[in-house]
Amino acid sequence: MARRSAIMVLAPALLIAVAVPAASGGTVLASSASAAAASPPPTPFSLSGLPAQSRGPSVATTPVTSGTHPSARLSAGSVSTGANVNVIGSNDVVQQATINGVNVFTCNPGKHTAQNETTIASSGSTLVAGANDYRLYEPSENRYDSSGGFYRSADNGLTWTAGFLPGLVRADTAAPGPYESAGDPAVVAGPKGTFWYSNLAFDRTDAANAVAVSRSADGGKTWATHYVVQTPANQGKGLFNDKEWIAADPSDRTGKTAYVTWTQFNGSSSAIVISKTTDGGVTWSAPRRVSDVFTNDQGSTVVVGSSGTVYVTFETFNGSADSVAFAVSTDGGATFTTRLISQINDIPSPLPGATFRDDSFPALALDGSALHVVWSNWNGAHADVVYMRSTDGGATWTSPVTIAGGPGDQFFPWVAARNGTVYASWFNRAGTGDTYSIAGAASTDGGATWTSPATLSTATSNVMAGNQFSYPSCLYNFIGDYSGITVDSKGIGHSLWTDIRPDAFDPASGGADQDPYTATISAP
Repeated sequence: MARRSAIMVLAPALLIAVAVPAASGGTVLASSASAAAASPPPTPFSLSGLPAQSRGPSVATTPVTSGTHPSARLSAGSVSTGANVNVIGSNDVVQQATINGVNVFTCNPGKHTAQNETTIASSGSTLVAGANDYRLYEPSENRYDSSGGFYRSADNGLTWTAGFLPGLVRADTAAPGPYESAGDPAVVAGPKGTFWYSNLAFDRTDAANAVAVSRSADGGKTWATHYVVQTPANQGKGLFNDKEWIAADPSDRTGKTAYVTWTQFNGSSSAIVISKTTDGGVTWSAPRRVSDVFTNDQGSTVVVGSSGTVYVTFETFNGSADSVAFAVSTDGGATFTTRLISQINDIPSPLPGATFRDDSFPALALDGSALHVVWSNWNGAHADVVYMRSTDGGATWTSPVTIAGGPGDQFFPWVAARNGTVYASWFNRAGTGDTYSIAGAASTDGGATWTSPATLSTATSNVMAGNQFSYPSCLYNFIGDYSGITVDSKGIGHSLWTDIRPDAFDPASGGADQDPYTATISAP
């Protein structure tokens, strides 16, 4: 998702309460009246789904702000890393130049299809992963388009199977849905071996769009899909649902309660909204705004505590600076208290010398009463991975520290935590071009100290050798908008990323393509 965009003119927005930075550097709550008195600036954020392959960044956008944070305290040990595994493996599909005598709108004939924008969750020895998966050919578009690809491992990541979520896209002839495309995948594990998988679904040929949630009650083997909201084509140009995330409620031991947050582009605003299900995803509550004053937002993540408390983070823009907004609800998502916990120095999109888009959306993880947040922060010359934590359910927060910095750029970080062990992984661009590797670090004391970063990927990814998008321009402009990491029951981290390396599964003449790869990371 490219952060700066031309302003969309749609419909007016609502306002109520806000948290704003205090002069001392903390946060204070402003009243509804004072917050609503000033007219908010129009949203600077752009849609991630619908124009994902029709928008090609050309030059780096100048960041609004820049700044540095002190380095995290280093722990004595170092992490160990595991083998790299191609999650889709032999299940990938070679793109055809012609289908039924028609020339396909593809930039990549003879090459495997792309999988990007990765997410992963763990329950027992089972891992379930997701990605934008372009293996399906959509006749109405005459192109290979994305759907909700799911990948399952019953042996903690050693071997994998691959499939598609049912009821999403028309091109899935085994279990067709109503839309041309689906993306923005998010996977989470819940009680009783359940997995939840949310997607944005939409048509590229009109403005119809939706938020979909698939649920598995058998450890990711089979899935049922329902829709949280569906905006018809005649309303879609005024209301677009984008960039969703999902959380299971561990306080409901039946495994039937979950929450979805997403960005609702409506008028000049892009507010974060939330919806809840208590019947396994069959029905969902009407979406309500997390904050009626923070309305220029994108990139939400949601988690739920053991007592049912709901926590949400997102990036918000107040007209002069970006911030991490943190919201908490103790009444099942009915009401939220929202405040700003740190400024974000948004990274350029694309990074100088790069061709692909990026972002600085914060990622959130929960471990008991401890909350962990990471994002990519511009220091004036490079992108760093910044981390902050709360040990009291978000009442207080540490100052941000840098856990990955130095030469080069660190971006698309994600974070996961379990029983006091915290893992983060991210993309590492060592130079100034379009190559990257994957790195990670760990903390065994709840985020107080961190190991030095270690490289997880065993090969360098070259964006210019992978899949092209934006037909007929055919640009190397998209590798997804985030990565994923989870912690299994043994305390081992599993990172999942978009990898672009030649491998044994590639067709002889096709070369490298975008594949989901995973590797373990183990704390000392």
